[in-house]
Amino acid sequence: MYELYREVLAKVPPMGECAKSGKVVAVRIDVNSPLDDGQRILDDYRIQAHAATLRALSDVGAKVVVLAHQGRPGGDDFTSLEQHAGLAEKYVGKPVRFIDDNQGPAAREAIKGLGPGEILFLENVRFLADEVIEKVPEEQVNAVIVRKLAPLLDYYVFDGFAVSHRSQPSVVGFPLVVPSCMGEVFEKELRALVKVQEARGEGVVLVAGGAKVPDTVRAVGHLLKDGLVETVATGGLVGFVFAVAKNGFTTPHVRRFVEKSGLATAITRARELVDKYPARISVPTDFAVEVNGSRMDIDVFSLSSDPLDIGKATLGTYMDMVRGARTVIFSGPLGVIEDEKFAVGTIELMKASMGRYVIIGGGHTILAARKAGIIDRVSHVSTGGRAFIQSVGGEEMPVLHALLKSYEKFWEAAGR
Repeated sequence: MYELYREVLAKVPPMGECAKSGKVVAVRIDVNSPLDDGQRILDDYRIQAHAATLRALSDVGAKVVVLAHQGRPGGDDFTSLEQHAGLAEKYVGKPVRFIDDNQGPAAREAIKGLGPGEILFLENVRFLADEVIEKVPEEQVNAVIVRKLAPLLDYYVFDGFAVSHRSQPSVVGFPLVVPSCMGEVFEKELRALVKVQEARGEGVVLVAGGAKVPDTVRAVGHLLKDGLVETVATGGLVGFVFAVAKNGFTTPHVRRFVEKSGLATAITRARELVDKYPARISVPTDFAVEVNGSRMDIDVFSLSSDPLDIGKATLGTYMDMVRGARTVIFSGPLGVIEDEKFAVGTIELMKASMGRYVIIGGGHTILAARKAGIIDRVSHVSTGGRAFIQSVGGEEMPVLHALLKSYEKFWEAAGR
């Protein structure tokens, strides 16, 4: 997989090749952000990161068309991108027009009316049914958004690393019909992944947390098998699953929680990994729970309510691990970071890791790093969540193949 990263970096043109004055450039970014109960954005780091790409395209006079999404159909965070566009305007430092359409007549007319340097933010692409259906790139060229918008475009820039693991129309469809480039954020992500591969082995610690359990468990298996990390410290829902895998159903509540959450299959896979790598996977020995509105640490064999953070004993063990590391990769928080009481484990562990080569990935992990006050001291901040842990674990990103096909079709054929 890492050879593929290097091939893409060597062949696919950087964004400058697509940044042309007067040309219509569609740029796929990922501004999918954590939201509060009122649908307000909790952390806008991804928007800030992509603002540099939008500004660079606008500064050379390109007519910029922004493709992005927020959430998935049926999810609590599935909403319009209007507030995202407003924040993009703030960070780009130029007007950003938002339109409540993504491929219909209104969107197409707005694109045709763009002037040099103007930026148009289209509505959430996942409002389209076929955007959440994954197919091979050759089939995605027939998706409605590609068929409707591609004839209006001169170039396509892919900058949405956090959605690179999706074989969806706005990700893999356009490169096959429009000359395509890598955005600045995406290029930086690929270079960071190569660096992880080069730093493989002794002294690399993965802190695996969050709630994306199946993906993370699978990635942990790949990383340990391929020798990319030496040890893994688990937390969040992932840590709970590994703790159950190691210790079994320690209390009736643990059993009920597992049954309610549908985690049985993930626990089976985690148990295989714990059995295979007993000295390389660390699991929580205690958790923090809420009692009468306050935090209480309780050992794993006495757990009688939902785990909301790693406990203090576990935190102490993990702090020793990261202090002895050369490289630390954070993927997912170790607790409910939206609640100050249960952000302690993640924040304190991040602070303890300073002075090492530190990579953090994913929206909630970035939010935790900001709360910890270390975001500017981290070696690399990845905009990817699921894509980050999958990529580190060596799983494929369909967009890489789409970009290489675009290179062969449009750039290599022209003698670039």
